[in-house]
Amino acid sequence: MKDSNQLKSEKKMVLAVLVMMLVVVNAFMLYISYSKAKTNVELIASQIVSVINTDIQNNSSIASSLGAMLQLPNNVINKTLNINVDEAIKDNARSINNNTLEWNGNVDIAHRKKFTILRSFWRSYSGSNKSRFSTYYTDGDSGYYYNLADEKVIAINGSNPHFRLTGYIDKTSEELKNSHGFMVPELFYSNVYIDSATELPAITIGVPVIINNFSSQVSKISGIIATDYTSEDLRGLLYDGFKELNARYSGYDISIHSVQPNDIPMNIFSDEQTLFGFEANHISLTKGYYINARIHLLEMINARWLSFLMSNLMMAFFFLTFLKAHRNSAMMMGKLTTDSLTKTLSREGGRILIEQLKHQQGTALVVIDLNDFKIINDTYGHQTGDEALVYFSRYMMDALRQSDALIRMGGDEFLLLMPNTTVERAQEKLTKLEQGLRSFPHEKDNISLSFSFGVSEVTADFNDSYKKADQNLYQMKKEKKASR
Repeated sequence: MKDSNQLKSEKKMVLAVLVMMLVVVNAFMLYISYSKAKTNVELIASQIVSVINTDIQNNSSIASSLGAMLQLPNNVINKTLNINVDEAIKDNARSINNNTLEWNGNVDIAHRKKFTILRSFWRSYSGSNKSRFSTYYTDGDSGYYYNLADEKVIAINGSNPHFRLTGYIDKTSEELKNSHGFMVPELFYSNVYIDSATELPAITIGVPVIINNFSSQVSKISGIIATDYTSEDLRGLLYDGFKELNARYSGYDISIHSVQPNDIPMNIFSDEQTLFGFEANHISLTKGYYINARIHLLEMINARWLSFLMSNLMMAFFFLTFLKAHRNSAMMMGKLTTDSLTKTLSREGGRILIEQLKHQQGTALVVIDLNDFKIINDTYGHQTGDEALVYFSRYMMDALRQSDALIRMGGDEFLLLMPNTTVERAQEKLTKLEQGLRSFPHEKDNISLSFSFGVSEVTADFNDSYKKADQNLYQMKKEKKASR
Protein backbone atom coordinates (compact mmCIF):
# COMPACT_ATOMS: atom_id res chain seq x y z
CA MET A 1 0.00 0.00 0.00
CA LYS A 2 1.26 3.51 -0.81
CA ASP A 3 2.18 5.83 2.03
CA SER A 4 1.58 9.59 2.23
CA ASN A 5 5.10 10.40 1.02
CA GLN A 6 4.58 8.21 -2.02
CA LEU A 7 1.29 9.95 -2.69
CA LYS A 8 2.99 13.35 -2.43
CA SER A 9 5.77 12.22 -4.75
CA GLU A 10 3.24 10.89 -7.23
CA LYS A 11 1.28 14.13 -7.03
CA LYS A 12 4.38 16.19 -7.78
CA MET A 13 5.38 13.90 -10.63
CA VAL A 14 1.94 13.79 -12.23
CA LEU A 15 1.48 17.55 -11.83
CA ALA A 16 4.87 18.10 -13.43
CA VAL A 17 3.88 15.83 -16.32
CA LEU A 18 0.54 17.62 -16.72
CA VAL A 19 2.22 21.02 -16.66
CA MET A 20 4.73 19.79 -19.23
CA MET A 21 1.89 18.45 -21.37
CA LEU A 22 0.09 21.79 -21.05
CA VAL A 23 3.24 23.63 -22.15
CA VAL A 24 3.89 21.17 -24.99
CA VAL A 25 0.28 21.23 -26.25
CA ASN A 26 0.14 25.04 -26.21
CA ALA A 27 3.61 25.30 -27.76
CA PHE A 28 2.51 22.91 -30.51
CA MET A 29 -0.68 24.90 -31.08
CA LEU A 30 1.38 28.10 -31.22
CA TYR A 31 3.76 26.49 -33.69
CA ILE A 32 0.86 25.43 -35.92
CA SER A 33 -0.62 28.92 -35.70
CA TYR A 34 2.78 30.54 -36.32
CA SER A 35 3.39 28.29 -39.34
CA LYS A 36 -0.02 29.25 -40.73
CA ALA A 37 0.62 32.96 -40.14
CA LYS A 38 4.08 32.74 -41.71
CA THR A 39 2.61 30.86 -44.66
CA ASN A 40 0.07 33.68 -45.05
CA VAL A 41 2.88 36.21 -45.29
CA GLU A 42 4.76 34.00 -47.77
CA LEU A 43 1.65 33.56 -49.92
CA ILE A 44 0.96 37.30 -49.89
CA ALA A 45 4.61 37.98 -50.72
CA SER A 46 4.32 35.62 -53.70
CA GLN A 47 1.21 37.48 -54.86
CA ILE A 48 3.09 40.80 -54.67
CA VAL A 49 6.01 39.23 -56.52
CA SER A 50 3.57 38.13 -59.23
CA VAL A 51 2.36 41.74 -59.64
CA ILE A 52 5.92 43.06 -59.70
CA ASN A 53 7.05 40.39 -62.15
CA THR A 54 4.19 41.31 -64.48
CA ASP A 55 5.36 44.93 -64.36
CA ILE A 56 8.94 43.80 -65.00
CA GLN A 57 7.87 41.77 -68.03
CA ASN A 58 5.91 44.68 -69.47
CA ASN A 59 8.76 47.09 -68.75
CA SER A 60 11.17 44.64 -70.37
CA SER A 61 9.05 44.68 -73.50
CA ILE A 62 9.07 48.50 -73.55
CA ALA A 63 12.83 48.60 -72.86
CA SER A 64 13.54 46.08 -75.62
CA SER A 65 11.42 47.99 -78.14
CA LEU A 66 12.95 51.33 -77.19
CA GLY A 67 16.49 49.93 -77.45
CA ALA A 68 15.74 48.54 -80.89
CA MET A 69 14.09 51.76 -82.12
CA LEU A 70 16.91 54.01 -80.98
CA GLN A 71 19.24 52.23 -83.41
CA LEU A 72 16.99 52.99 -86.39
CA PRO A 73 16.95 56.12 -88.57
CA ASN A 74 14.05 58.48 -88.09
CA ASN A 75 12.34 57.62 -91.37
CA VAL A 76 12.12 53.94 -90.35
CA ILE A 77 10.79 54.93 -86.93
CA ASN A 78 8.20 57.13 -88.61
CA LYS A 79 6.92 54.26 -90.73
CA THR A 80 6.97 51.76 -87.86
CA LEU A 81 5.21 53.93 -85.31
CA ASN A 82 3.20 56.09 -87.68
CA ILE A 83 4.62 59.30 -86.24
CA ASN A 84 6.87 62.12 -87.39
CA VAL A 85 9.86 62.09 -85.07
CA ASP A 86 11.48 65.15 -86.63
CA GLU A 87 8.40 67.25 -86.07
CA ALA A 88 7.86 65.90 -82.56
CA ILE A 89 11.28 66.87 -81.29
CA LYS A 90 11.31 70.45 -82.48
CA ASP A 91 11.76 73.21 -79.92
CA ASN A 92 8.27 74.53 -80.20
CA ALA A 93 5.12 72.48 -79.57
CA ARG A 94 3.95 70.41 -82.52
CA SER A 95 0.64 68.59 -82.95
CA ILE A 96 1.05 64.81 -83.10
CA ASN A 97 -2.15 62.84 -83.65
CA ASN A 98 -4.14 65.79 -82.34
CA ASN A 99 -2.09 65.84 -79.13
CA THR A 100 0.72 68.10 -78.08
CA LEU A 101 4.08 67.54 -76.40
CA GLU A 102 5.67 70.66 -75.00
CA TRP A 103 9.44 70.57 -74.61
CA ASN A 104 11.40 72.58 -72.18
CA GLY A 105 14.26 74.20 -74.02
CA ASN A 106 16.73 72.33 -71.79
CA VAL A 107 15.59 68.91 -73.01
CA ASP A 108 18.08 67.87 -75.68
CA ILE A 109 17.21 66.28 -79.04
CA ALA A 110 18.28 62.75 -78.01
CA HIS A 111 15.97 62.72 -75.01
CA ARG A 112 13.10 64.24 -76.96
CA LYS A 113 13.44 61.37 -79.41
CA LYS A 114 13.37 58.78 -76.60
CA PHE A 115 10.36 60.37 -74.97
CA THR A 116 8.47 60.62 -78.26
CA ILE A 117 9.03 56.91 -78.99
CA LEU A 118 7.99 55.95 -75.45
CA ARG A 119 4.80 57.97 -75.76
CA SER A 120 3.87 56.10 -78.90
CA PHE A 121 4.63 52.69 -77.31
CA TRP A 122 2.62 53.37 -74.20
CA ARG A 123 -0.41 54.49 -76.16
CA SER A 124 -0.35 51.32 -78.23
CA TYR A 125 -0.33 49.06 -75.17
CA SER A 126 -3.54 47.60 -73.79
CA GLY A 127 -4.59 48.48 -70.25
CA SER A 128 -3.58 45.06 -68.91
CA ASN A 129 0.01 45.71 -69.99
CA LYS A 130 0.22 49.03 -68.19
CA SER A 131 1.33 49.06 -64.57
CA ARG A 132 -0.98 50.80 -62.13
CA PHE A 133 2.09 52.15 -60.35
CA SER A 134 4.31 55.05 -61.33
CA THR A 135 6.30 53.92 -64.40
CA TYR A 136 8.78 56.09 -66.25
CA TYR A 137 11.99 56.24 -68.26
CA THR A 138 15.14 57.80 -66.84
CA ASP A 139 18.83 57.71 -67.56
CA GLY A 140 19.61 59.64 -64.39
CA ASP A 141 21.83 62.30 -65.92
CA SER A 142 19.56 64.35 -68.18
CA GLY A 143 17.86 66.27 -65.39
CA TYR A 144 14.50 64.94 -66.64
CA TYR A 145 12.48 61.76 -66.65
CA TYR A 146 9.46 60.77 -68.69
CA ASN A 147 6.33 59.60 -66.85
CA LEU A 148 4.60 57.12 -69.16
CA ALA A 149 1.10 57.23 -67.70
CA ASP A 150 0.93 61.04 -67.52
CA GLU A 151 2.91 61.53 -70.76
CA LYS A 152 4.90 64.22 -69.02
CA VAL A 153 8.54 65.21 -69.07
CA ILE A 154 9.36 66.01 -65.45
CA ALA A 155 12.42 67.75 -64.07
CA ILE A 156 14.34 65.66 -61.56
CA ASN A 157 14.23 67.29 -58.15
CA GLY A 158 15.67 66.04 -54.90
CA SER A 159 18.11 63.23 -54.48
CA ASN A 160 16.12 60.06 -55.10
CA PRO A 161 18.64 57.22 -55.31
CA HIS A 162 16.89 55.65 -58.31
CA PHE A 163 17.95 58.69 -60.34
CA ARG A 164 21.59 58.17 -59.42
CA LEU A 165 22.18 55.55 -62.06
CA THR A 166 25.72 56.31 -63.18
CA GLY A 167 27.24 53.44 -61.21
CA TYR A 168 24.60 50.95 -62.35
CA ILE A 169 24.78 52.04 -66.01
CA ASP A 170 28.58 52.03 -66.13
CA LYS A 171 28.84 48.63 -64.41
CA THR A 172 26.18 47.00 -66.60
CA SER A 173 27.58 48.54 -69.78
CA GLU A 174 31.02 47.16 -68.92
CA GLU A 175 29.56 43.69 -68.37
CA LEU A 176 27.74 43.88 -71.71
CA LYS A 177 30.91 44.98 -73.43
CA ASN A 178 32.89 42.08 -71.96
CA SER A 179 30.22 39.57 -73.01
CA HIS A 180 29.86 41.17 -76.48
CA GLY A 181 26.22 41.89 -75.78
CA PHE A 182 25.23 38.31 -75.00
CA MET A 183 24.83 38.76 -71.24
CA VAL A 184 21.39 39.19 -69.69
CA PRO A 185 21.96 42.16 -67.38
CA GLU A 186 20.73 42.36 -63.81
CA LEU A 187 17.72 44.54 -63.08
CA PHE A 188 18.16 47.76 -61.18
CA TYR A 189 17.01 47.49 -57.55
CA SER A 190 17.12 50.62 -55.41
CA ASN A 191 17.42 50.58 -51.67
CA VAL A 192 14.49 51.83 -49.58
CA TYR A 193 14.42 55.63 -49.85
CA ILE A 194 12.10 58.61 -49.40
CA ASP A 195 10.47 59.46 -52.71
CA SER A 196 10.79 63.18 -53.40
CA ALA A 197 7.41 63.37 -55.17
CA THR A 198 5.25 61.55 -52.60
CA GLU A 199 7.54 61.96 -49.57
CA LEU A 200 6.81 58.29 -48.77
CA PRO A 201 9.22 55.40 -48.33
CA ALA A 202 9.58 53.71 -51.72
CA ILE A 203 11.51 51.17 -53.75
CA THR A 204 12.30 51.21 -57.47
CA ILE A 205 12.82 48.32 -59.87
CA GLY A 206 14.23 49.19 -63.27
CA VAL A 207 14.77 47.27 -66.52
CA PRO A 208 17.79 48.42 -68.55
CA VAL A 209 17.29 49.82 -72.06
CA ILE A 210 20.07 48.19 -74.10
CA ILE A 211 21.31 49.58 -77.41
CA ASN A 212 23.18 46.91 -79.37
CA ASN A 213 25.53 47.91 -82.18
CA PHE A 214 25.89 44.56 -83.91
CA SER A 215 28.34 45.85 -86.51
CA SER A 216 30.91 46.73 -83.88
CA GLN A 217 29.64 44.19 -81.31
CA VAL A 218 29.32 46.98 -78.75
CA SER A 219 26.34 47.30 -76.39
CA LYS A 220 25.53 50.03 -73.93
CA ILE A 221 22.82 51.02 -71.48
CA SER A 222 20.71 54.01 -72.51
CA GLY A 223 18.69 54.19 -69.27
CA ILE A 224 16.01 52.20 -67.45
CA ILE A 225 12.27 51.71 -67.60
CA ALA A 226 11.45 51.89 -63.90
CA THR A 227 8.43 51.41 -61.66
CA ASP A 228 8.18 52.94 -58.19
CA TYR A 229 6.37 51.19 -55.36
CA THR A 230 5.68 53.43 -52.39
CA SER A 231 4.79 52.19 -48.91
CA GLU A 232 1.13 53.02 -49.70
CA ASP A 233 1.28 50.98 -52.91
CA LEU A 234 2.74 47.98 -51.09
CA ARG A 235 0.30 48.38 -48.22
CA GLY A 236 -2.54 48.17 -50.72
CA LEU A 237 -1.08 44.99 -52.20
CA LEU A 238 -0.75 43.50 -48.72
CA TYR A 239 -4.33 44.47 -47.87
CA ASP A 240 -5.52 42.72 -51.02
CA GLY A 241 -3.48 39.64 -50.14
CA PHE A 242 -4.87 39.37 -46.62
CA LYS A 243 -8.39 39.91 -47.93
CA GLU A 244 -7.97 37.17 -50.51
CA LEU A 245 -6.75 34.78 -47.79
CA ASN A 246 -9.59 35.86 -45.49
CA ALA A 247 -6.99 36.66 -42.83
CA ARG A 248 -6.59 39.57 -40.41
CA TYR A 249 -3.68 41.93 -40.98
CA SER A 250 -4.00 43.71 -37.62
CA GLY A 251 -1.92 41.05 -35.88
CA TYR A 252 1.17 41.56 -38.04
CA ASP A 253 4.07 43.99 -38.01
CA ILE A 254 5.47 43.98 -41.55
CA SER A 255 8.44 45.89 -42.90
CA ILE A 256 10.20 45.79 -46.28
CA HIS A 257 13.95 45.92 -46.77
CA SER A 258 16.33 45.87 -49.68
CA VAL A 259 19.39 43.68 -49.96
CA GLN A 260 21.44 46.87 -50.24
CA PRO A 261 22.68 48.94 -47.29
CA ASN A 262 21.44 52.36 -46.15
CA ASP A 263 17.73 51.60 -46.15
CA ILE A 264 15.33 53.93 -44.44
CA PRO A 265 12.52 52.21 -42.50
CA MET A 266 9.53 51.03 -44.53
CA ASN A 267 7.00 49.79 -41.99
CA ILE A 268 3.86 48.68 -43.77
CA PHE A 269 1.97 47.53 -40.68
CA SER A 270 3.28 48.50 -37.28
CA ASP A 271 2.02 48.24 -33.71
CA GLU A 272 4.44 49.46 -31.09
CA GLN A 273 2.09 48.28 -28.31
CA THR A 274 2.84 44.65 -29.04
CA LEU A 275 4.39 43.02 -25.98
CA PHE A 276 5.27 39.66 -27.47
CA GLY A 277 5.48 38.22 -30.94
CA PHE A 278 7.24 35.74 -33.19
CA GLU A 279 9.55 36.69 -36.03
CA ALA A 280 9.19 35.53 -39.63
CA ASN A 281 12.09 37.24 -41.37
CA HIS A 282 13.77 37.34 -44.78
CA ILE A 283 10.72 36.29 -46.77
CA SER A 284 11.72 36.88 -50.38
CA LEU A 285 10.09 39.74 -52.26
CA THR A 286 11.89 39.51 -55.63
CA LYS A 287 15.65 39.26 -55.84
CA GLY A 288 16.26 42.75 -54.48
CA TYR A 289 13.91 42.89 -51.49
CA TYR A 290 12.60 40.86 -48.60
CA ILE A 291 9.90 41.08 -45.94
CA ASN A 292 10.40 40.96 -42.19
CA ALA A 293 7.25 40.11 -40.27
CA ARG A 294 6.44 39.95 -36.58
CA ILE A 295 3.32 38.01 -35.70
CA HIS A 296 1.59 39.00 -32.47
CA LEU A 297 1.02 36.29 -29.87
CA LEU A 298 -2.62 37.29 -29.45
CA GLU A 299 -3.13 37.07 -33.21
CA MET A 300 -1.80 33.51 -33.27
CA ILE A 301 -4.10 32.55 -30.40
CA ASN A 302 -7.05 34.36 -31.97
CA ALA A 303 -6.47 32.65 -35.32
CA ARG A 304 -6.98 29.25 -33.70
CA TRP A 305 -8.93 30.27 -30.61
CA LEU A 306 -11.26 27.27 -30.71
CA SER A 307 -8.35 24.82 -30.83
CA PHE A 308 -6.59 26.64 -27.99
CA LEU A 309 -9.82 26.68 -25.95
CA MET A 310 -10.58 22.99 -26.48
CA SER A 311 -7.02 21.82 -25.77
CA ASN A 312 -6.74 23.91 -22.60
CA LEU A 313 -10.19 22.84 -21.40
CA MET A 314 -9.13 19.24 -21.94
CA MET A 315 -5.93 19.81 -19.98
CA ALA A 316 -7.91 21.57 -17.22
CA PHE A 317 -10.21 18.53 -17.10
CA PHE A 318 -7.19 16.25 -16.67
CA PHE A 319 -5.85 18.52 -13.91
CA LEU A 320 -9.15 18.53 -12.00
CA THR A 321 -9.68 14.79 -12.47
CA PHE A 322 -6.22 14.02 -11.14
CA LEU A 323 -6.54 16.42 -8.18
CA LYS A 324 -9.89 14.89 -7.26
CA ALA A 325 -8.47 11.36 -7.50
CA HIS A 326 -5.44 12.38 -5.46
CA ARG A 327 -7.63 14.00 -2.80
CA ASN A 328 -9.72 10.84 -2.57
CA SER A 329 -6.56 8.72 -2.27
CA ALA A 330 -5.20 11.05 0.41
CA MET A 331 -8.48 10.85 2.34
CA MET A 332 -8.47 7.05 2.13
CA MET A 333 -4.85 6.99 3.19
CA GLY A 334 -5.68 9.29 6.10
CA LYS A 335 -8.51 7.02 7.22
CA LEU A 336 -6.34 3.92 6.99
CA THR A 337 -3.30 5.42 8.69
CA THR A 338 -5.08 7.37 11.46
CA ASP A 339 -6.80 5.82 14.44
CA SER A 340 -10.39 7.05 14.33
CA LEU A 341 -10.73 7.28 18.11
CA THR A 342 -7.47 8.78 19.37
CA LYS A 343 -6.31 10.50 16.11
CA THR A 344 -2.89 8.93 16.60
CA LEU A 345 -1.39 6.79 13.85
CA SER A 346 -3.19 3.52 13.33
CA ARG A 347 -1.45 0.16 13.31
CA GLU A 348 -1.31 0.35 9.48
CA GLY A 349 0.05 3.88 9.60
CA GLY A 350 2.60 2.76 12.13
CA ARG A 351 3.70 -0.10 9.88
CA ILE A 352 4.35 2.34 7.02
CA LEU A 353 6.30 4.67 9.29
CA ILE A 354 8.32 1.80 10.77
CA GLU A 355 9.32 0.73 7.25
CA GLN A 356 10.70 4.23 6.69
CA LEU A 357 12.50 4.54 10.04
CA LYS A 358 13.75 1.07 10.84
CA HIS A 359 17.02 1.64 8.96
CA GLN A 360 17.47 5.16 10.35
CA GLN A 361 20.02 5.44 13.12
CA GLY A 362 19.37 7.34 16.33
CA THR A 363 15.66 6.50 16.72
CA ALA A 364 14.24 5.59 20.13
CA LEU A 365 11.39 3.10 20.34
CA VAL A 366 8.98 3.32 23.28
CA VAL A 367 6.30 0.73 24.10
CA ILE A 368 3.52 2.19 26.28
CA ASP A 369 0.71 0.50 28.13
CA LEU A 370 -1.96 2.09 30.34
CA ASN A 371 -2.06 0.80 33.90
CA ASP A 372 -5.25 -0.90 35.10
CA PHE A 373 -7.14 0.05 31.94
CA LYS A 374 -9.35 -3.04 32.28
CA ILE A 375 -10.54 -1.75 35.67
CA ILE A 376 -11.65 1.55 34.04
CA ASN A 377 -13.63 -0.34 31.40
CA ASP A 378 -15.19 -2.73 33.91
CA THR A 379 -16.02 -0.02 36.46
CA TYR A 380 -17.11 2.90 34.30
CA GLY A 381 -17.87 1.25 30.97
CA HIS A 382 -16.19 1.15 27.59
CA GLN A 383 -17.26 4.67 26.69
CA THR A 384 -15.32 6.00 29.65
CA GLY A 385 -12.46 3.76 28.64
CA ASP A 386 -12.53 5.42 25.21
CA GLU A 387 -12.46 8.84 26.91
CA ALA A 388 -9.41 7.73 28.84
CA LEU A 389 -7.64 6.68 25.63
CA VAL A 390 -8.50 10.01 23.97
CA TYR A 391 -7.32 12.00 26.98
CA PHE A 392 -4.07 10.06 27.18
CA SER A 393 -3.39 10.47 23.44
CA ARG A 394 -3.94 14.25 23.56
CA TYR A 395 -1.79 14.52 26.69
CA MET A 396 1.07 12.73 24.95
CA MET A 397 0.82 14.46 21.57
CA ASP A 398 0.69 17.90 23.18
CA ALA A 399 3.97 17.17 24.93
CA LEU A 400 5.80 15.41 22.12
CA ARG A 401 7.73 16.90 19.21
CA GLN A 402 6.17 17.17 15.77
CA SER A 403 8.67 14.61 14.47
CA ASP A 404 7.66 12.07 17.13
CA ALA A 405 5.01 9.53 16.13
CA LEU A 406 2.49 8.02 18.56
CA ILE A 407 0.94 4.81 17.24
CA ARG A 408 -2.03 2.94 18.72
CA MET A 409 -1.23 -0.73 18.33
CA GLY A 410 -4.56 -1.86 19.76
CA GLY A 411 -6.57 -1.53 22.98
CA ASP A 412 -4.52 0.47 25.45
CA GLU A 413 -1.15 -0.38 23.92
CA PHE A 414 0.79 2.38 22.16
CA LEU A 415 4.09 2.61 20.32
CA LEU A 416 6.13 5.80 20.25
CA LEU A 417 8.87 6.47 17.69
CA MET A 418 11.25 9.32 18.50
CA PRO A 419 13.72 10.08 15.65
CA ASN A 420 17.09 11.65 16.48
CA THR A 421 16.74 10.74 20.14
CA THR A 422 18.94 8.56 22.32
CA VAL A 423 17.51 5.95 24.66
CA GLU A 424 18.59 8.07 27.65
CA ARG A 425 16.82 11.20 26.43
CA ALA A 426 13.71 9.21 25.59
CA GLN A 427 13.80 7.65 29.05
CA GLU A 428 14.00 11.10 30.66
CA LYS A 429 11.16 12.47 28.53
CA LEU A 430 8.81 9.55 29.19
CA THR A 431 9.61 9.55 32.93
CA LYS A 432 8.64 13.20 33.11
CA LEU A 433 5.42 12.54 31.19
CA GLU A 434 4.63 9.49 33.33
CA GLN A 435 5.05 11.52 36.50
CA GLY A 436 2.82 14.29 35.15
CA LEU A 437 -0.18 12.02 34.47
CA ARG A 438 -2.23 10.89 37.44
CA SER A 439 -5.90 11.11 36.40
CA PHE A 440 -8.32 12.33 33.78
CA PRO A 441 -11.60 14.24 34.32
CA HIS A 442 -14.83 12.31 33.91
CA GLU A 443 -18.11 14.08 34.60
CA LYS A 444 -17.63 15.43 38.14
CA ASP A 445 -14.92 12.97 39.11
CA ASN A 446 -11.23 12.49 38.35
CA ILE A 447 -10.44 8.91 37.43
CA SER A 448 -7.00 7.57 38.13
CA LEU A 449 -4.93 7.17 34.95
CA SER A 450 -1.25 6.26 34.54
CA PHE A 451 0.98 4.34 32.20
CA SER A 452 4.11 2.26 32.02
CA PHE A 453 6.71 2.24 29.31
CA GLY A 454 9.78 0.53 27.99
CA VAL A 455 12.49 2.05 25.82
CA SER A 456 15.00 0.60 23.33
CA GLU A 457 16.95 1.76 20.31
CA VAL A 458 15.70 0.95 16.82
CA THR A 459 18.14 -1.38 15.09
CA ALA A 460 18.17 -3.19 11.75
CA ASP A 461 16.16 -5.95 13.41
CA PHE A 462 13.04 -4.05 14.43
CA ASN A 463 11.40 -7.06 16.04
CA ASP A 464 14.39 -7.43 18.32
CA SER A 465 14.17 -3.72 19.25
CA TYR A 466 10.45 -4.12 19.94
CA LYS A 467 11.03 -7.13 22.19
CA LYS A 468 13.63 -5.26 24.23
CA ALA A 469 11.29 -2.29 24.74
CA ASP A 470 8.42 -4.64 25.60
CA GLN A 471 10.57 -6.41 28.18
CA ASN A 472 11.47 -3.05 29.75
CA LEU A 473 7.74 -2.18 29.80
CA TYR A 474 6.82 -5.30 31.72
CA GLN A 475 9.75 -4.77 34.06
CA MET A 476 8.31 -1.32 34.94
CA LYS A 477 4.85 -2.79 35.42
CA LYS A 478 6.29 -5.46 37.67
CA GLU A 479 8.13 -2.88 39.76
CA LYS A 480 4.99 -0.72 40.08
CA LYS A 481 2.96 -3.70 41.34
CA ALA A 482 5.67 -4.61 43.81
CA SER A 483 5.74 -1.08 45.20
CA ARG A 484 1.99 -0.97 45.96
